[in-house]
Amino acid sequence: MSKKNSSIQTIALEFVEKRDNDSFSKLIKRLQPGLLSHVYKYIQDRDKCKEIVSETFTTVWEKIDQYNPEYNFSTWAYAIAKNIALGIIRIEKRNISHEKLVENHSKALIKYSPVANLEIEVIGPSGEDLIRELYDASIAAIHVLKEPYKTVMIEREVNQKQLQDIASSLSWNLSTVKTRLRKARKDIAENIKKSYPELVEAYNESK
Repeated sequence: MSKKNSSIQTIALEFVEKRDNDSFSKLIKRLQPGLLSHVYKYIQDRDKCKEIVSETFTTVWEKIDQYNPEYNFSTWAYAIAKNIALGIIRIEKRNISHEKLVENHSKALIKYSPVANLEIEVIGPSGEDLIRELYDASIAAIHVLKEPYKTVMIEREVNQKQLQDIASSLSWNLSTVKTRLRKARKDIAENIKKSYPELVEAYNESK
């Protein structure tokens, strides 16, 4: 069989045996177009796709011992590329949620003053590292809330739903949504103030 007509599987098995740059270069040349198209299904950004495919080949090289020659090599490589792409998507979604939290001056993080009976926002568009830590703390606090407060906070602060949409999806009236949000935010604020006093203090000092 000529080199031109060699299948990807044949080239892959050659690389598995030799572990040399020549066979790896041939494998890259044959796999790259298909991998780019495969990754583009998940991330419609050609530059990012190229980066993902490059990382895929790095992973293939580093983890070739984990490949079982009894199975199709392309399937294994495509699975690696997909996992990398989905990982990037998860990170981007998390960053988007964080950006929305900052841009909207979300009240997920508040300092509650029982004396003055005031809710004071302690989240702002500056101090990105500090904001990210406060955001992470707020998300953790949301997930330990009791129901129905956990659900209403996830819908509002994580999923960014409108109050009326939350009311409709949960079959609550609007006033119930607002009341439960106030209670949930108060509980989260007290949780963060108690569990992360240094973060709240650092934020207040940075204002």
